[in-house]
Amino acid sequence: MLSDSINKLNDMQTSSKTCLLILLLLASFNADAQMNRKPQRPPSGQRPQNSNIRPPNNAANRPQGNVANRTSRPENPRQSQYIDLTLTMGIPMEGFANTTTSLPFGLTFNYLYQPQNRLPFSYGGGITYLSAGSRTVNKNLTADITVGNTLIDQLVIPLEFRISNQIVNTHAIFRTQAPGKYFRPYADIYAGFSYFWTSTSLFDRSDQGFFRTTNDNNLIFRQTQSSAITWNLGAGAGFQAYVGRNTFINLNASYMLGGAVDYYDKSQIETWNIELNSSNFNPSQTDQELNKDDVDINAIPKRSRTPMIFASAGVTFLL
Repeated sequence: MLSDSINKLNDMQTSSKTCLLILLLLASFNADAQMNRKPQRPPSGQRPQNSNIRPPNNAANRPQGNVANRTSRPENPRQSQYIDLTLTMGIPMEGFANTTTSLPFGLTFNYLYQPQNRLPFSYGGGITYLSAGSRTVNKNLTADITVGNTLIDQLVIPLEFRISNQIVNTHAIFRTQAPGKYFRPYADIYAGFSYFWTSTSLFDRSDQGFFRTTNDNNLIFRQTQSSAITWNLGAGAGFQAYVGRNTFINLNASYMLGGAVDYYDKSQIETWNIELNSSNFNPSQTDQELNKDDVDINAIPKRSRTPMIFASAGVTFLL
């Protein structure tokens, strides 16, 4: 009996040692499998369960903010182009102010290019057109009707003269401008040329239409009475205020020096003595024409330098 019990106890110890050895082998195999297993990526659109694993740093996944707020502000590209469109009034200065009673008024167009947005300057060019006074004069042409040397009648033909002074300024621009989203002060430097001219137009206002014209307004001829070109140089300052859709309100004032020119003043035009040469006019011919040689304007042009202050108000567009 005793020997049988001892044999059973030995068999149990052997079985226990065998089970323990099997468990150790299984544990070792499981550990090796865990070490060799590759991490699995989470399905698309799901965050990984492990809080220590972060999604890739993709700018597309970042919050974009309020789109309306971004579009309501002016864009900020690497380079910019601007167009100024303003109403402009000229105020003659110094000797020019003493010889003219006109306040030229017109329109200014500027184009400026900013090569890089981080640079506080731009450059370009522009043109300003100004009307510097006009006048309409009615004059009658008296034509003699004769038979031989005998005057038998006179024919009165109403004519209309339109006389106008005009100025065109062309200039290069260099602008330095303070950065800002909604308010941008700036300073300009100008250099260019100015063209002054006085034009005269003659119209036939008779019911019979004695002068052959191809114009619906019965224009007989148009000519430039005087013209002159000179230099200009100046500086100015202004500011732009953003109002939306890449548009700014633009206010500007500048002082421009100008060379000496001959010109007719508005008040001088009103006292012009206009004479018509009608000696060769024959009322029996319907194809008669007047030309500039038949018109004599007795007026002496004025001469002075042409400095002016320009005041402008309008809009600027960011292209």
